[in-house]
Amino acid sequence: MEGILTGKIAVVTGGATGIGYAVAKRFASAGAKVILASRNSQRLATAVRNIGNEAVAIPTDVSNVEQVQRLFEGLERVDILVTCAGAALFGEIDTFPIAQAKSLFEGRFFGQLAAAHYAVPKMPLESVIVFCSGIAASVGLPYYSAGSALCGAVNSMTRALAVELAPKGIRVNAISPGLIEGTDIQSNLSKEQLENFAELTKAKIPLKRAGQPDEVAEAVFSLALCSYITGQIIEVDGGWTAS
Repeated sequence: MEGILTGKIAVVTGGATGIGYAVAKRFASAGAKVILASRNSQRLATAVRNIGNEAVAIPTDVSNVEQVQRLFEGLERVDILVTCAGAALFGEIDTFPIAQAKSLFEGRFFGQLAAAHYAVPKMPLESVIVFCSGIAASVGLPYYSAGSALCGAVNSMTRALAVELAPKGIRVNAISPGLIEGTDIQSNLSKEQLENFAELTKAKIPLKRAGQPDEVAEAVFSLALCSYITGQIIEVDGGWTAS
C-alpha cells in the first residue's frame, strides 16, 4: 500500500522514540507528511533524519498546553493525529510521590486531550484520531494504580469523542498496548520488584513475549485506513486480555 497516504498530514506526539517513532515511520512509508513532536530535541532530530520523506520535527512538551497549541498553530490541516507521548509510572501506593502521579496525568491524559482540542478545528472530513491508553485499563496491575486510572480515562475519552465528532466526519479510536519493548518506564520500585513484575507479566501473555513498537504501529495504521471503525479500544497485547 505504498503511497496510500500521499497528500495526508499526520501529527505524531511522542514521535522521537518507541511506539510513536514506529508509527511515524509507518505513516511516512505510505506517503504521509509526518509531523513529529517530542520534548527530547536531540532524539527528535535523529528520528526525523532517519524517517526522511520531508518529515518535520517540532519540539513539544505535551504537558505544557501552550506548547501543544504552538504545535498546531502553524499547520493548515491535520488528517491524522496519533498521541503517543508520555511515560509509565510504577510505584507502591504508599511510597511514590503524588506529584509524580499528577505529572503523569499532565502528559499522558491532558496532553492527549489538548492535542485533540487544537487539532480538531483543522481536521477535514474523514480524518482520524488515535489515542494511546494501555492494558492497565482492562487488567489489574500491581504498582500501577495511577497508570491504571489514566488508561481508563483515555478509553472513556475515546468513546465520548467518537460520538461527539462523528457528525464532523472525524473517527476516534485508541490503541491499548500490553508489554511493549522500548517503553519509557519511570519507577520507584527496587530492581528485584521490577524483575519479578516482568516475569509475572510475561507469564500472563499467551504469545509468551513482549511486543515490538512496529507491531503496535501496524495496528495504528489499520485504524487510520479503515473508515468504519470508531469508538473502539484495540488491545495490542499478545492475547493478555483474552487469557
